[in-house]
Amino acid sequence: MKYQFEDTRMPCFAVPNRVADGLLHIATGAQLKVLLFLLRYDKLAHDSADIARHCNIGEEEVDAAVAFWIKENVFAREQGKLRLVAGVKTVRQKELPRVQPTLVLEETDADFQAMIAEIQRLTGKTMNAMMPSLFYNMAADLHFSPEMIVLLAAYCNGIGKFSYRYMEAVAADWYDSGIQTFEQAERKIRQLEESRRLETRLKKAFGVATNFSARQREQIERWTGMGLSEELIIEAYNRCMDHKGQMSFAYINKILEDWHKKGFKKPADIREEAVVSTGRRQHTGLSELEKMGIGMMQSGGKKNEQ
Repeated sequence: MKYQFEDTRMPCFAVPNRVADGLLHIATGAQLKVLLFLLRYDKLAHDSADIARHCNIGEEEVDAAVAFWIKENVFAREQGKLRLVAGVKTVRQKELPRVQPTLVLEETDADFQAMIAEIQRLTGKTMNAMMPSLFYNMAADLHFSPEMIVLLAAYCNGIGKFSYRYMEAVAADWYDSGIQTFEQAERKIRQLEESRRLETRLKKAFGVATNFSARQREQIERWTGMGLSEELIIEAYNRCMDHKGQMSFAYINKILEDWHKKGFKKPADIREEAVVSTGRRQHTGLSELEKMGIGMMQSGGKKNEQ
């Protein structure tokens, strides 16, 4: 079912675009009630009790809602009063200490429009109204450079996940991981791509018909980041099967972590460590002469007679 107003010239008040474009999915009902109340009656002073009665919520919910909108950079508190935040220039650096903005962008700037055009060229996608707002928020809240945003969009499109929610999640992960530059983003993508290729090969080696779970993919990505070779991972899998009789990612991970602490990168490192610790090569089986000698000892030193 579609919903559309017949008459758009109604008495109304404005809600910031970024609230509708990027925050509806995380805001609670109480937070939205408080936001609408404050925007509608912005010229009047209100205490928490008044707002709580009008919105039919608790006073503590009112205070928590105001704190939420301040945290999300929709409101700012200055000299005891609230004001509506407008644009990137009002982002407070003390809230984002790791990153300094590389370029101030507005949605109408030529640089921003050029970035959107480049993303459309690389992906071959015509964006809906929400996509530019997402990229704007990356620049405004995460201080991603235009080059980083283009790189992220191209990567997500390349793996078939050019969607608002997925790109938002990737951007948040990059920011939380401390990725601040284009070069760091490139290294991250190379690591992710190697992990994806390794997943395909490990599925075949492990005899897994279904896709790995999100947690298992995270572990594989971590193994890649640790510099462990594919052969070493498969060796850990074989040992897991020998000891447990079934695949256990937790057990494989425990083996690999132990090997990583010892500096092992490939199976040959394990064999070399065995030589050093025992002073001899691993036993590869009895020679024919050794078997004959054991047989003679078992028969009292006599050869079997026909």
